[in-house]
Amino acid sequence: MSPWWLLVFLAVTLIGITKSGFGSGVGLMIVPMTAIAIGHTPFGEKAALGLLLPLLIAGDLIAVWQYRRLFSFTIVKRLLPGTAAGVVIGSLLLWWIGQHRQELANALMRIEIGGESILLVGLHWWRTWRRHAVKLLPEPLRGAVTGAFAAVSSTLAHAAGPIITLYLLPLGIDRQAYVGTSAIYFFILNSAKLPAYWATGQFRYARLAFSMQFLPLVALGAAVGWGLNKRISDRVFSKVVYALTFALGWYILIDGIGKLVRPR
Repeated sequence: MSPWWLLVFLAVTLIGITKSGFGSGVGLMIVPMTAIAIGHTPFGEKAALGLLLPLLIAGDLIAVWQYRRLFSFTIVKRLLPGTAAGVVIGSLLLWWIGQHRQELANALMRIEIGGESILLVGLHWWRTWRRHAVKLLPEPLRGAVTGAFAAVSSTLAHAAGPIITLYLLPLGIDRQAYVGTSAIYFFILNSAKLPAYWATGQFRYARLAFSMQFLPLVALGAAVGWGLNKRISDRVFSKVVYALTFALGWYILIDGIGKLVRPR
């Protein structure tokens, strides 16, 4: 077995950890880690999105059960109109990418993942530097725009976690309600992506039966995240994760640009 699978295993375990509320920034690492690692296996980078979606939904379900009495559906409802539009836009972009040569699609996907990782970590650091919650738009516009941006990012790269974090944290809800609300929202969002992934052939590269073999790692991560979330502050952990994600984002962005401009 290729040692790169160990990185895939770690990424899948992180799904459970983050879905259970520990390490708010680590979710950004999951797709880049998987894309890099699985690109060194016979499956190729194109299998990353299809492999991860069923596992993300499984992690959502576990988190919904863990925090089933600790969530705000009122907040979720503010995000849903924009989310519906974002899933449609993201699906069309995913279809457009699939119509081009695979080399071009891989390069564009890497550029999108890398650029978004850098942007979102930068926004997080900017917000931390400001030392207070920054609301750039009033409701309901803020919820609609956030939902749309999150849905497009999630459809293309499973990378909406920090967007929702930047929406929820200024609301001042407690940590348990934050995790529960995120769980409900992402279960709805990830489930809505299933038809688009099926239509664009994402599951052709990583079939459901293959993804299901990784479920024990999601459950293990959920158990670890549940325990850590109750015992340890994730402040230092998140800082390290954001720094690593920022560096990883630059690596993927530069590599994607290189693939795009490289003569064929």
